[in-house]
Amino acid sequence: MNHTGSEAELQELDAYKSLFDRVERQPLTPEQRAACVSSARNTLVLAGAGTGKTSTLAGRAAYLQASGKARPEQILLLAFAREAANEMDSRIASRQTQQDKSVEARTFHALGLSIVQEVEQTTIALSELSDEAVLLSCLEREFLQLFNHSDRYGCLVLSWFDAYETQPCFRSCFQEEKNYQAYLGQQVFRSYNDDYTRNMSEMLFANALAVLGIRYGYRAHYFRDVYLRAYEPYCCCFYLPAYDCYVEIHDLPESLIKHYPAVEKYRSRVRGIHRSNGTFLLEFYEQEIGASGGNPFVGQIQQALGLKTERLQVSDKLFRSPSRLRNLLGLLKSALLAARSGKQSLPVMRAMLENKTDFQSRYKVVLLDLLMPLAQSHEQYILRSGKIDYAMMIDRATRYVREGRYTALWSDILIDEFQDLSAPRYELIKAIREQNPQIRLFCVGDDWQAIYRFAGSDIGYTSRFESWFGKARCMALCRTFRFNNQISAVASRFVLENPSQTRKNLITRVRQTRPAVSVLDDKQGVASVLQDIVLKQGEKPEITVLILARFRHLLVPASTLQGWQQQFKGVHLRCLTVHAAKGQEADYVIVLGLNNGEFGFPSGKESNLLHESLLPEAEDFTQAEERRLFYVALTRARHHVYLMYEPNHPSAFVLELLTNDYAVEVLEHKDPHAGRVLPFLRSGPSPIGESPAYTQVKQWMKTRLLRLIGFDKSA
Repeated sequence: MNHTGSEAELQELDAYKSLFDRVERQPLTPEQRAACVSSARNTLVLAGAGTGKTSTLAGRAAYLQASGKARPEQILLLAFAREAANEMDSRIASRQTQQDKSVEARTFHALGLSIVQEVEQTTIALSELSDEAVLLSCLEREFLQLFNHSDRYGCLVLSWFDAYETQPCFRSCFQEEKNYQAYLGQQVFRSYNDDYTRNMSEMLFANALAVLGIRYGYRAHYFRDVYLRAYEPYCCCFYLPAYDCYVEIHDLPESLIKHYPAVEKYRSRVRGIHRSNGTFLLEFYEQEIGASGGNPFVGQIQQALGLKTERLQVSDKLFRSPSRLRNLLGLLKSALLAARSGKQSLPVMRAMLENKTDFQSRYKVVLLDLLMPLAQSHEQYILRSGKIDYAMMIDRATRYVREGRYTALWSDILIDEFQDLSAPRYELIKAIREQNPQIRLFCVGDDWQAIYRFAGSDIGYTSRFESWFGKARCMALCRTFRFNNQISAVASRFVLENPSQTRKNLITRVRQTRPAVSVLDDKQGVASVLQDIVLKQGEKPEITVLILARFRHLLVPASTLQGWQQQFKGVHLRCLTVHAAKGQEADYVIVLGLNNGEFGFPSGKESNLLHESLLPEAEDFTQAEERRLFYVALTRARHHVYLMYEPNHPSAFVLELLTNDYAVEVLEHKDPHAGRVLPFLRSGPSPIGESPAYTQVKQWMKTRLLRLIGFDKSA
């Protein structure tokens, strides 16, 4: 970080001291002032949470005008969201001392639209497909039309569910039986008809029967009571009532049965049952799915039952649960939005994967083949309507600037939340700079708060700033006005576990000795935490509390929030996802759901491979973005953060805080056996090298266990 200014910059600081004293409600800090007068062609200001990035941008805009370096119309001030742009406008306008035109903040999309409309000399409306709900509805109509009326597309859909929704692994792929059984325990095999089968072969067979229009019973009881062993009646894999036929699926190739004594014994036993009772048995064996993804059992069933080879009746009616198709549509919609917000060409990506045979490549190929007709229809619909969507705003504007059809007259570009820059936005800025290389670039952001990769943002533009924009001056704002030293210590240390994050030492205005981050059992409930907050605040009339969750469906219902609002007078409650809380702050923050699992924090949701490949390159560090998201959650609070988790399923983040001597306290719920509230478990140096919080949690769990089994005489 370079904070040392040139002699000319030092003179500017003296000359405009009064401006920096009054441009915001509080005088700007020395760091902010130094950033404002930077004379570098490219300046990157890394502004930690609560360090006053908006004040710095307002100060820069005011300085450029006061010093005569730029008129208001020569300053392009860009934000990523309309709310942020509005706040910037409000801040700048409120400090304007003259009636002259002030600098106007714009979003990238608003900039793109204004360029397009100026070049095309017409007003262009935003397409209704920019609304994700409308887009999904439109995609669903087009998808069902293709599925029900295009043989090729219909087979592609079935291929997805047969071979790619669950990665196909068969018994013969495993060297040890225990590994195969472990695999089966981790997977869900769900047929079109919503039968949850025991393995991949049974699922494929059920799907083949559905495509052929053959009714069946899965795991049907034999027509008479026959027991394989005590209390275990014989149930065949499938029963086909129209043919009075029983079917057994052996999840091995026939040639390998002899190497599996248990399977061979079961086959012999089943054959004996049917032979002695005169019933019709068909046996099928494990079949590998071909490169095309077609179901190998379709042809075998047709041959075994003497059916004519006819055109398969493929339609959405095959699926008992419409949610199956909606889930696939959700994947396709996410991939479509990622493709439109990035720089990837779907046909080019498809061509690159053409000759690859590994599962991940074939997975992407199937989804691309499903997506490309939908993407083409989407594009044509918007073009026919004469409207525009968000991606088009920026892409078309970039093209017009490059072609010289639009002339950029700015001398300075100021960008807020620079860590959220995406490839299309970068290309637009690059095109403007190429047209006028003298334009100064002033970017303010924080790589610790880069949390929008899923929307196309690329942290690389911040971490490798000079490689994208040329020689630059990099500065940092380290004096935070929001939270205390205890929150800062936990949050900063946590995010810096990733060595790729820029090193910053945040300085807090408020210092205290007691931990300001609490970890607690979610059984205590949010209401008890609110009660604790009210007691802490004493006579303070107004308190703000943010209740945060990783996912929208985990947010507190509005009715519950309203009840708490009535119960705790003077406490202003808001409930947001952590992403939505970016840029927000409150006296206290309660973070819900710090559990392990798919919808935990960090999230255990598996990324869709196609969507992932359409996004900026992922970082090497595990859970890098989730770690930054947790940092954002922690740093919304001024005074204290409460982290709530389920003790049986604590998240990796909770365990890290508890076992690595972080300055946190653990609040235990009221113990019904002891009739008292367990005390705070303070963290700090331990004489035996173990976190005191971790030690006391272990001791408490041991005491509870002894009490439950009757060996604790003190109970």
